[in-house]
Amino acid sequence: MKISEHLYKSSGVEYATNSNTFLLKTKEELILFDLGFDDKQWKAMEYTKELWGLDKPITTAFLTHGHYDHAGNTYKANEKGIKVYCADPDAYKIENGYEEMEKLFGRKWICARVDERIKDHEVFDFKDAKVEAHKAPGHSKGSFAYVIETDGHRALCTGDMFYVRPLPPQDAVSLELAYMGGDDFDIDDFIETLDKMASLHCDILLPGHYSIYYGDVDALCKEAAAMVRKIREERR
Repeated sequence: MKISEHLYKSSGVEYATNSNTFLLKTKEELILFDLGFDDKQWKAMEYTKELWGLDKPITTAFLTHGHYDHAGNTYKANEKGIKVYCADPDAYKIENGYEEMEKLFGRKWICARVDERIKDHEVFDFKDAKVEAHKAPGHSKGSFAYVIETDGHRALCTGDMFYVRPLPPQDAVSLELAYMGGDDFDIDDFIETLDKMASLHCDILLPGHYSIYYGDVDALCKEAAAMVRKIREERR
């Protein structure tokens, strides 16, 4: 699915796969955001390359976090020489085993290498596109979000924070919060992260699941933060 001239959705509901991955095309290479978790999802990414004639090599993969449906294919990236970025403690679990994910998904974790630990506010300049890394704990302690600057847009790749759903019969959307039952989920960190995301001034949302969104992403992040604050108050 083509999002803008140089940005593509390479897995997700359109491909009958669990989670979203995204491809950024630059003049010399392809950059991948999240890796999915099985052969079907990897084939969806390859199909996107073929469909849109993306003949450049995938050189880099930025992980939003280490959960199975976003990082399970890290070993495949290793096999293909793709440089993988992630943050600890998620990166450590990718490399050394992730028992929580094995129980949650009912399949064995394949340990893999993370080539670089991503740093907060790190900026990657790909000449005709730029990627900003932002620490975003909450869903997991090692979660990161990425602002992709391309084609005159600022696209926010959030991983698992919240998702956009249709709201029939109204001509509007509703928000669904991401899974908040992980062993290292932290509701205070989550609210702080959503507040931070609401100040990044992005106009395309690239969530970890379901549909993308064109529009005022700051407003969506503020709405999601209010939803989580309400849950926190109810739990006290």
